[in-house]
Amino acid sequence: MKKRNFWKMCCLSITLCVLIAGMQGQTASAQDSVKIGVLGPLTVPTGQGIRNAAEMAAEEINAKGGILGKPVQLLFSDTQLKPDIGAYGYVKFAKEDKVAAVIGCASSEVALAVMEHIARYKVPFLVTGTAGDKLTEQVAGNYDKYRYFFRVCHKSGELAEFTSDWIIAGLVKPRHIRRAAMMIENAVWTRPIAKKWEESLKAAGADILVSEYFYKETKDFMPILSKIAAAEAELICVVSAHVNAADYVSAWAGMKGPIITGIAASFSNIWKDSEGKALSVSSVSFPGVVGVSQEEKLFNETYMKKYKVIPEYTSSYTYDAMSLLKAAAEKANSTEPDLLNDALEKSDYMGVAGRWVFDRTSHHSRFGPGYRQLMMIQWQHKGKLCAVWPQETKTCDYILPPWYEK
Repeated sequence: MKKRNFWKMCCLSITLCVLIAGMQGQTASAQDSVKIGVLGPLTVPTGQGIRNAAEMAAEEINAKGGILGKPVQLLFSDTQLKPDIGAYGYVKFAKEDKVAAVIGCASSEVALAVMEHIARYKVPFLVTGTAGDKLTEQVAGNYDKYRYFFRVCHKSGELAEFTSDWIIAGLVKPRHIRRAAMMIENAVWTRPIAKKWEESLKAAGADILVSEYFYKETKDFMPILSKIAAAEAELICVVSAHVNAADYVSAWAGMKGPIITGIAASFSNIWKDSEGKALSVSSVSFPGVVGVSQEEKLFNETYMKKYKVIPEYTSSYTYDAMSLLKAAAEKANSTEPDLLNDALEKSDYMGVAGRWVFDRTSHHSRFGPGYRQLMMIQWQHKGKLCAVWPQETKTCDYILPPWYEK
């Protein structure tokens, strides 16, 4: 009997040892990678640009030894451009997945919803595609609550100033345009842009004959474009993010509309999706979409070779966000949220999109010469994408719609 009990105890001890070892192995495995949550509308071009760039950066980082000697593991969550779903994705990343940081997001409304959770979960949130000025204004207004938020991209105010300069100096004045129209996607980030365009056009002596807002669900743009045609506008200024820009570009080409320019988030896909009807369409753009510097060219070429598509505006920002996280973690020698956050605040990093330095009170990145900059790009013959403004980054001369040349 004693011998039998002895062997039972031995078997039980061995079983417990195996279970404990397994649990320890699982814990060690969980700690053997640096998890980063990637949040975005993953089924649309802007979200695909986030996913692609994050994957590309992670592969390169891992090939060089990872972060603090640990491989990067990406986790993805599709926001579907819905604030509640985006907020849930952040909370799950922070609470269940125990990520070191969350990057991405391509909607100011979604980002605002996420921001209400960052004080509780204290996981750094680096947005790479949200322009609403309110986001970083909230950080400046209540630093303790929102200090885990960083903007690794442009904001509406920058877009408004830059595109207004282009519209007036590049088009209205040299072409003596006096009749303009505006098409604006109805969103938090677009309203400051629309206001600035209206002020600039009126100051330049141009009348705004049509000013129409549309929703992200819009697919039929003929009613708006018909109004513009009836008003005999000479210029269409458009800003869009979540609609497929090829929908309005195809309709515009079919009616042989006036010069069209502005801001189109899905610009990299317009040529293909419109079957080449995008000839002469221009939009603001960002480093990496059209390779100008050596860093941009390398990023652009690598991205296009890997994914067979032109980078989205979110791509270079997301790629740089990954590099910023790596640099901050190595500076802090930790991925612990507070230490990582402090290191991010002190960032001074040269990436694809420019030099990244964050304002300490708002966590918005500096903009202008020596830091991030913007450019206007245009679809030209045979699907060539060129930078046409400003002069220092220009790679081609601006062209008019083909029906103007006949």
